[in-house]
Amino acid sequence: MNSLTSRVSYLKGLMDGLDLKNDSKEAKIFSEIVVILESMANEIEAINSLQEELEEYVDAIDEDLTMLEEDYYDEDFDEDYDELDDYEELVCPKCNETIYLDYNITDDKDSITCPNCNEIIDIK
Repeated sequence: MNSLTSRVSYLKGLMDGLDLKNDSKEAKIFSEIVVILESMANEIEAINSLQEELEEYVDAIDEDLTMLEEDYYDEDFDEDYDELDDYEELVCPKCNETIYLDYNITDDKDSITCPNCNEIIDIK
């Protein structure tokens, strides 16, 4: 008796055992409460079923995406990788903005323009 629908059915049986007159106010209230609970239990179980399907689908997509990333980038994404190791850190003397420059860019140029304040910064 774990599912909501079975618990509502049990409650319905208990209500039937009370032998309430069908035309009494209490019987009408209890009957309507059971109908509402039954509808809610059915909806919740349907939502749970759809949620489980969605979780399985997302897991399958995640596995496929991981395989594609590993094939495309030829890297193991479980390893720690510090992306900032490939960049040179520079602070603009005018606005104090930290700028990260690719080492390949800094090899070819003597200066750059700050993207924040447009100040020319000597990098050599």
